[in-house]
Amino acid sequence: MTSRWAGLAIVLLLVVAGLSLGTAGCDPCPSCSSHSQPTSSPTSANACLPSSSIGILVQGKNATAYLPQGCWADGGCGAGTASVKVVPIETSSGIGAGGAPASITTGNVPNSCSSNSTTGQTVCVASNTDVYLINGTTLTSTLTSGATASEGFSGGGCENCGVVVDSSTNKALITIGLEVDDSETGGYQFLDLAGTPTFESPIDAGVETSEDISIDPVRHLVLSPNEGSDYQLVNISTPTAALFNNDVTGEPEFDSAGEDCTTGIALATDEGTGNLFIADLTQAEFTPGTPAGTWTDAASQLVNFPEFDYMSAGTCGIAVAPGTHLAIVTGEYGGDLEGVVELPATSGSGTPAFVDYVAFTVPSPPSPEEGWSEGYDPHTVTAYVSPNSGKAYAVLENADFSYLAIVDLQALLGATRSGHTVTTIPAGAVTFIPES
Repeated sequence: MTSRWAGLAIVLLLVVAGLSLGTAGCDPCPSCSSHSQPTSSPTSANACLPSSSIGILVQGKNATAYLPQGCWADGGCGAGTASVKVVPIETSSGIGAGGAPASITTGNVPNSCSSNSTTGQTVCVASNTDVYLINGTTLTSTLTSGATASEGFSGGGCENCGVVVDSSTNKALITIGLEVDDSETGGYQFLDLAGTPTFESPIDAGVETSEDISIDPVRHLVLSPNEGSDYQLVNISTPTAALFNNDVTGEPEFDSAGEDCTTGIALATDEGTGNLFIADLTQAEFTPGTPAGTWTDAASQLVNFPEFDYMSAGTCGIAVAPGTHLAIVTGEYGGDLEGVVELPATSGSGTPAFVDYVAFTVPSPPSPEEGWSEGYDPHTVTAYVSPNSGKAYAVLENADFSYLAIVDLQALLGATRSGHTVTTIPAGAVTFIPES
């Protein structure tokens, strides 16, 4: 802790001196000039991912889902299973044309996975301190994170709560519970996957983390909106991370983070409501402080979508298809009503606003399923871009770990609708893939 705050003090001195903190582009601090944006590359934009339950590995013409067969402790999915399912979801022959699913046995019940599509490696975490490294269908190593306490969320508890891999740096970021000065708090820990995997020192968030963080490899930020209305951003552009908190007006109960890293449009869901929070990080103002600074965005807003009010538990899960302006929004703990939103294609001025949106009902999977039931925390949803068609797809998982639903986001936005509610699902817009 002492060295960490000493490092932060050095960062603040650099800010006062007017020196740049960044190694690439412009970092979120007052030394940046006129809200300028760093340059985004396809590689970094495609590393822009949320830490939800499902990991997607895209290599060549193939896309494969890594599916932890559990949720957080006491999270509603029962005891779960100490395994990760590996399910092919796309090949050059199309969606659902892959081979048979495989199963990987793990030491404890996993809750989250994330894949590096550059190296082919997948990282999964359990709700204790286990971290699993997977190549293909082989568990290659089991590591132990630096978690020292549990975080408690409305959807359960966890020592390791989620994981997201930044393929641009080949590092996995794990959200963890920490005990600091006899108090339990949230934290972050990077795992460097290059060579011999090595954990970096845990970062004390000082507050609860988000149920699902997101990582911005373009602006070198961690996005962590929590259930206490605090949207925390972590500047990871320097060896010593700098924390910035935003206590958002209206007391939203943030559940998950998402971002379009091509524009810097940041999102958060608001559990129990039909709201989404939207902010333009290129217009954000950052004020350093100890142990945490603050950030504000006068252009940000909390937007209500009346059709989303009826999602199970409100807006909970969210994921932007990397490199696109399309996002999936889901409920949790059951329900079949989900949403698609289209984000603005530009940023940097004015108040960011959603371009379009629809609510849709997921059809019932093949027999013997009786309707769709969205999964538990940490949110069984993600998104990816097809390596074959270039289309943006959402991936949803049923609560009983029986089926995936692969959803064509643009097809739903263009579907027959009444207002903002889809009335007819287009043929081929939703494909079900069994997990066994």
